[in-house]
Amino acid sequence: MAEIVMRSRDDTSRLNGFLDGTDFSKPKKIIIQDLDRSGEQNKLLHARLTDIANQVEHAGKKWDVLIWKRLLTAAWLREAGERPQMIPALDGHGFDVVYERTSKLSVKQCAELLDWIEAFGGEHQVRWTAKDHWGGRYS
Repeated sequence: MAEIVMRSRDDTSRLNGFLDGTDFSKPKKIIIQDLDRSGEQNKLLHARLTDIANQVEHAGKKWDVLIWKRLLTAAWLREAGERPQMIPALDGHGFDVVYERTSKLSVKQCAELLDWIEAFGGEHQVRWTAKDHWGGRYS
């Protein structure tokens, strides 16, 4: 299996070189998809979530990073017109929210989520402790 990351049309020569050297006596599957979130995005996402967890109360309580990640991701998806699923819990006590994992977000989706989280933080006077070295340019 081979993966080729293409960032521009200039990278097509590498792809063509790979295809020229491929044995097509057996069928091949070629998938073109957006890259998953970057390592820099992941670091910034968790730094932002930590800041929110340390500074913001919701429903009269402080929540840990994992809960905030779920709450913020679900709210962002709803605002984007997607519907996280609310499914009755298997044990019959309450509901569970099922949504796409943030580790599966594309670079563009994660940039949009980070923008949404930063707007949420701005509305709740969150002081960010981690510097954004990329200036919001993740897509």
